[in-house]
Amino acid sequence: MKLDFIQRSIRISTGITILLAPFLFLYLGASQALGFMAGAFWNIINVFLLSRLLKMFVPSSPFNKKWGAAAGILKFPVLYGAGYVLLRYTNLSPYGIIAGFSLILTVFLLKALGIYLSGSEEGPWVFGNVKK
Repeated sequence: MKLDFIQRSIRISTGITILLAPFLFLYLGASQALGFMAGAFWNIINVFLLSRLLKMFVPSSPFNKKWGAAAGILKFPVLYGAGYVLLRYTNLSPYGIIAGFSLILTVFLLKALGIYLSGSEEGPWVFGNVKK
């Protein structure tokens, strides 16, 4: 899998979240919209930190190990603690948070499906469809 796949998915998910925000405020209300945005940004940051953390373990990567360690420190106690505080002490809609959390996963699914159906050489790894 190319790292560009993850970076593009993060950018697309961020754009979709920003694009949907005014419509969600208008049609669903502040609690749902803020919950959606919080869940989406929480999972976007989660995927970003996870990709940084995993790059630390690739032997041929020129990635700085300090950034990987910092990503691990930020991801587990800080990000998950913020998620707990977000769920426990705010008045955001849990359904909005769940919908926002699943946004980047939906982008991953649609991008992988698009690569598979287009027959692109970028990702033959998607469903075991190895082309020669």
